[in-house]
Amino acid sequence: MTDVLIDRLKEEDKERYVEVLVESYAQYEKHYPSKEAWQDYISDIRNSVNHPHSAEIFVAKKGEDILGGLQLFIGSGNAYNRPELEIDSTIVRLLGIHPKARGLGIAKKLLDKSVEFARARGDEYLYLHSTDMMEAAIKLYIRFGFVRDERKDFQKNNFLVKAFRYKL
Repeated sequence: MTDVLIDRLKEEDKERYVEVLVESYAQYEKHYPSKEAWQDYISDIRNSVNHPHSAEIFVAKKGEDILGGLQLFIGSGNAYNRPELEIDSTIVRLLGIHPKARGLGIAKKLLDKSVEFARARGDEYLYLHSTDMMEAAIKLYIRFGFVRDERKDFQKNNFLVKAFRYKL
């Protein structure tokens, strides 16, 4: 999909980006133990666009349409408030592609941009975390070249949050 551009999130696109994120994660609602837990998660997603420790947010755009995006953080303290994970590298969070734009290679383009960002910083690895409910995403990460790093896993809301790393 050559007409999709990866760019930094602009202030005027924040609201549309948040709606794409919410729609892209809606499929996971059924995995949450309660409506309240799900609403807390969606609230976190909505607030993530203004996270004070975000290093960068990249979006995939076709014309004026936002098709997806991801957020980059430097270190596990900034990404998850979990410095004990001892990750000092770039971490990908909240990779989301609108359901109507899936299967077009957009996630790969966003991950390529993340690799570029992390290499420019001199990181040895690029990290991300996911849960078993995100089965299709995990398959994508493994195809891309990420490998499991169990040492960097953690628990949140009764979910095992699994670490993956990509050698740069």
